[in-house]
Amino acid sequence: MKKTIFLFVVFSVLFILTACSFRAEPTTSIEAIISPLTEDEFERVGTHELENPHIDDFRKFILNVEVNNVAGQKVHFAFSDSWKEALDSLDATDRYWFGGGGEQNNESENFAKHTQEFFFYSKGLNEGLIREALNTIIFQVRIDNDGEIVTEEYKVGDLVEFE
Repeated sequence: MKKTIFLFVVFSVLFILTACSFRAEPTTSIEAIISPLTEDEFERVGTHELENPHIDDFRKFILNVEVNNVAGQKVHFAFSDSWKEALDSLDATDRYWFGGGGEQNNESENFAKHTQEFFFYSKGLNEGLIREALNTIIFQVRIDNDGEIVTEEYKVGDLVEFE
């Protein structure tokens, strides 16, 4: 009987240690959307230098990247180019209007995220040209787990959905 209890305790401890040491693999979810502006957004755009500006001449870009199951690991988000350079490279027009972004990346949390939002002048551009410009931006998600680095790489234009 003592042997059975001893084995039960040993297997219970091993089971608990194994379960506690299990770490789920990091997962990355990405949302990249280009959408028309609302009336309120259009009022904030500032179109004084344009001749006959219209709400349909502008678009909003939103990028949300979230990496889950990364507690205790360092997550880095890196972008190969600037949003302004990518959009302004299409032609001799200033396309990028304004925007910004941010990150939440705490090693003690079980997630990290990067967000980006900007407004751009899209008059004369089709979806293919916009994708082409955004594909010049390659971003990486690097997850560092005590020196073991996993890198995921994405082209922004390939991820974009148009509304």
